[in-house]
Amino acid sequence: MSGPDIIEAVPVQQAEASGRARVTQVGRDYEEHHHRYVRGWEYLRGVGMADREMDLVENAFVDALGSNGSGQVAHAVSMLNRPHGRRHVLVLLGETGTGRRAAALRVLHSVGVPRERIRWLVLDWDRPRTEQLPHTKGHGFVLDLTACRGLDEGFYTGLADYQQEAEAAEAFLVILATPEGWNPGTLATVPSVRMIRPPATEIAKAHLRHLAADRVDWLSSAPLDALLAQSAEPSDAARLALLVAQAGEDNRDAVKQEFTDWQDHLQKWFEKHSNPEDLRERALLIAAALLEGVPADVVLDAADRLFAEVGGVLPPGGALAGRGLDERLHAIKASQDDDEALSLEARQHGLPEAVLKYVWRQRPQLRRVLLQWASHISAPNGVAVRHLRRIADCLVQLSLLPGGSVVQLVASDWIATGRSAHRELAVEVLETMALHPVTGAGVRKQLYDWAHQKGTSKELATAVADICAGRLGQTYPRIALTRLRLLASRSDGLAREAVAEAVRRLASTPEQRILVLSEIVGWAEAADSDVREAGTDTFLALTDIACDTLLPVLAARETGEDAADTLAGELFVRGWRAALQDPNAAGTAHARLAAWLDSPRLSDDQVLPLAAAVLHGHLGQRGAAELLVGSSGSSDLGRMRRRLLLDLLISQHTASPAEPGSAAEPGNDAIVTAA
Repeated sequence: MSGPDIIEAVPVQQAEASGRARVTQVGRDYEEHHHRYVRGWEYLRGVGMADREMDLVENAFVDALGSNGSGQVAHAVSMLNRPHGRRHVLVLLGETGTGRRAAALRVLHSVGVPRERIRWLVLDWDRPRTEQLPHTKGHGFVLDLTACRGLDEGFYTGLADYQQEAEAAEAFLVILATPEGWNPGTLATVPSVRMIRPPATEIAKAHLRHLAADRVDWLSSAPLDALLAQSAEPSDAARLALLVAQAGEDNRDAVKQEFTDWQDHLQKWFEKHSNPEDLRERALLIAAALLEGVPADVVLDAADRLFAEVGGVLPPGGALAGRGLDERLHAIKASQDDDEALSLEARQHGLPEAVLKYVWRQRPQLRRVLLQWASHISAPNGVAVRHLRRIADCLVQLSLLPGGSVVQLVASDWIATGRSAHRELAVEVLETMALHPVTGAGVRKQLYDWAHQKGTSKELATAVADICAGRLGQTYPRIALTRLRLLASRSDGLAREAVAEAVRRLASTPEQRILVLSEIVGWAEAADSDVREAGTDTFLALTDIACDTLLPVLAARETGEDAADTLAGELFVRGWRAALQDPNAAGTAHARLAAWLDSPRLSDDQVLPLAAAVLHGHLGQRGAAELLVGSSGSSDLGRMRRRLLLDLLISQHTASPAEPGSAAEPGNDAIVTAA
């Protein structure tokens, strides 16, 4: 069988996929346009919607009136539910903040898709491809293309085929796009609706009628009546309604403070604590905000470090100097629990994030100092090294503010210049930014550029591999593998070891093994010599029996439920054969296969059929005889398996003799005796 034939023979499907047997997928980066066949497990993954969000969509949705006098969502639903035939694809056009997400969910609900069958698609691709869009029977999908700068002709024309497949499966797709990013021309006839932002006050009232009907009047009385302008975004209205619903009894002032990020409170606090002797309390407030919920001794040490960063001189006497903990906590309005963890959140909800935002906006000259300080306290042996994730999350939130681009620039510089003390935080920040809904697309593109650029340093290339191996690779495995392929294909070989380790980490997740192995085998079979070499090296790294993340290849079975195991075995056969065809890798490939034969970690059923499939038709290749004979270092188990393997190969050859007139394989007439 050829590569595509092997895949086609095994009907593997992901849960989100329908019964479609195969898809044609365009190449995996920004330049290539070759096609290959892939299976259902390469459809985009869908994420279910939270019940709380669907409750609001079903019971508190505000449908803005369009120019025709009817609600926009009602109009969209009518375009799908045509009397002469249902449509199954719809586009909602609008800028971010016009309520398209809620509108899409409302449309799917209105056409009869149950909430448990609605999925938000995770865009694990580098270019939109209709072939990867699932159309599971009776499901509804939302595809957000807001971040796409432009769609190619193939996407628009592919929607016609998708529409037919969705209709046959009674599935629906709602696409979110901006007016500038959606230009099908005559290439697609998908209906579209231009969204108008609903009045914010109406959204807040509708949500409150569902969440806390007895508090709707809070929105029309002081101090909350002036918080929402009619042009405010729907998300702001929804946030205010939730704050009102969750507030304590008649605690309206606290709702206003949290909704406005505690602006008035913080302005007054900093004015009150503006004397030189108050600088330590300012540092403590900032440290407590960054390290919310962290033990007091860590927060106090971090605060002293920040105080020193800005030129402060600690008083003599160390821990005996100055005011006691209770006084200092009272000054910043923090509390302490039984485990001595400090909290600003417990008394004033939302205050930690508000403090960091306030300082970032009001003290622009302090921004790089804050980043440097955060890096120092989270470095190896730093006082807050155990709280790296919390610190990174806070810095990512700051990156969304004016001047926030400095966060990514500084983190990148720390890595590129080899500053090991800052590396862990820098990698964590970039990884978190790569997953954030606002910064994610841009950072993922930056990772692509670093992987592709010739001038990228070893430190930066290794960091890209580490990021791809982590949460990015778990959420967007195809995107991560594309960047790893670029790194592995570099002629300088700077990141080969890091790529191999990253691929092993990705493959250690059972749900991703087939996808990862398929990608690597695809590299090893590529026409491009650099990609092929990278694929071969990476595949052989995966087959290292000494590695803790060895991919278990289960014995091939005939039953349908074991199709994934069968496909894994067939992919291993293809990968090994590709490695054996590379003169520079054949020796290592034979050595890896010999190690499998010798290893008690794998059963006979796992090793022997696979080894026979790899060697069948290739016995004349240099190194094959040595593999079958074994060496003085071969284990007793390995010697026994070699005899069984030889018998298996002979029986296969006898069962399928060469066709008359076909060329005999060189060396097939040699007799090989296993040691």
